[in-house]
Amino acid sequence: MKEDEKAPLFSVLDTSAFFLQVSIPGRLYTVRRVADELKDLRGKARLAVLVSQGLYICEPDPDSVQKVTGMAEKSGDRSVLSETDIDLLALALQIGGTLFSDDFAMHNTAQYLNIPVHPLMQKKAKTRRWKIRCSGCGRYLEEMPPDSLCQICGSLVKRKIK
Repeated sequence: MKEDEKAPLFSVLDTSAFFLQVSIPGRLYTVRRVADELKDLRGKARLAVLVSQGLYICEPDPDSVQKVTGMAEKSGDRSVLSETDIDLLALALQIGGTLFSDDFAMHNTAQYLNIPVHPLMQKKAKTRRWKIRCSGCGRYLEEMPPDSLCQICGSLVKRKIK
């Protein structure tokens, strides 16, 4: 962290934090899905060390998940956020924590929710508003279809910078 930044009281860790040997300030939190994603020995070992040092593994409440999902739809990031990403954002929102992640879509949605973000290895993402557009007929949509296909022409629907 930079010297002029205030250390967070609560830090919410994305999966990437378990593969780096970086010091993260504050009380540490993550969600069960992150722990389940850790398959290699290095990630599991880092998880075990952090749990022994007081890392909390908990789940966000449904209201926070709903708020994050709604904002991810508005920002245009919902189609690229996993359920793990949604849970992490919801937990950070719920506890007033800082999100430690290098995922740009998570950064973007977090900024819309006023969740502080601290990148681990990447630069902080700029806030973006995405448009959802069919690559075939050019039609703009309000949200990404579940199968990412245009209901009019059947072409692939993609995110575009607004």
